[in-house]
Amino acid sequence: MVDQSVRVLWSRSLHLRSGPQALAVAAGSLIVAERHSRLVRLDPRTGARWWEQRVEDCQGTAVIAGERCLYLSQAGVLHRFDLDNGQRLWSTPGLGLRYHVSVCGAVALLGGWRGYHPLTRVALADGRGLPFDGGAVAGAGPLAWPQPVRWRLEGDRAVDAVLIAGSGSPELVVMAASGAVLGEWSLPEPVVVSDAGGSYGVSDGGRVTFLSGRRTVMTFHPVNGVQVLWRHERDLRPHTPILHEDTLWLVDEVGVAVIDLVHGAVTAVRHLPYGVVRAAAPVPGGVLFAFADGSLATIDRAGNVLARIRLSARVDRLVPGDDGLTHAIGEGHLATLDTPATATVPLHWRASTD
Repeated sequence: MVDQSVRVLWSRSLHLRSGPQALAVAAGSLIVAERHSRLVRLDPRTGARWWEQRVEDCQGTAVIAGERCLYLSQAGVLHRFDLDNGQRLWSTPGLGLRYHVSVCGAVALLGGWRGYHPLTRVALADGRGLPFDGGAVAGAGPLAWPQPVRWRLEGDRAVDAVLIAGSGSPELVVMAASGAVLGEWSLPEPVVVSDAGGSYGVSDGGRVTFLSGRRTVMTFHPVNGVQVLWRHERDLRPHTPILHEDTLWLVDEVGVAVIDLVHGAVTAVRHLPYGVVRAAAPVPGGVLFAFADGSLATIDRAGNVLARIRLSARVDRLVPGDDGLTHAIGEGHLATLDTPATATVPLHWRASTD
């Protein structure tokens, strides 16, 4: 029996296959690039358009930070828009092949993608390039998408910072917006860098999860630093680990693994019949997984498959929103799913306890 508690709230044709990172979501706002050369702001609950602006293409990276909206086009132009009314505040060209965009305080950090360019600092106020010491990431190789964090200094004062890690070096660095190194740790193996998107997951408690090599899951916390969270017995796919309280969801060689970290119990949801996992996002009651054939299924803490629907277009990325909403982008379509925290009827898919 298929549970209908997960449903498509609204959908929108993008009229061209937009890049998976051309979607950004924040409280009350959704930004997406569409129709070859338009950036639009939509109401996340209704899909109604609030404003649109012309950009170079729809294969770039969108980021929302406070009242700012940034869009780095594939053509290498970084734009800043007023999130409320869409006014273009500035545009800076000449930034091609950067792709990663992270906001750290009053600075945007770009670069590191596939190792094409080192990190670049850009002032959010006017878009001008800023110098900084890039020695913190020298020799790190292609970088994981820098993860914004709040780093605690002596005296319990917190500052904006980013996590820096690359596939060529087994270490994790906390770097201030200026480029100064605030902390660094050796890792068992380099952080797994995903070309499709971010390498880090952030839990409700502020812990950042990531893969160190093919079998080790680690966490970073601004107070506790870096710790090993879990060592898996099978090779893991390069998907972001999802942690909620004391439950961990991973994608490995045989399917989805759900780990009870308190008791060390592993529940394997094996050989799911809808192809490989393409994306995942936390939702009320578990984690929503998107599969190669367009199916989406919610898997709870016990490894039960609670609900499944199938979209007409394959999903490339899932982004959590407000009030139980999840936004799915892929193959020229955007869909918003309503995933409320209600009781569900498990589907009859076998899960085994290792």
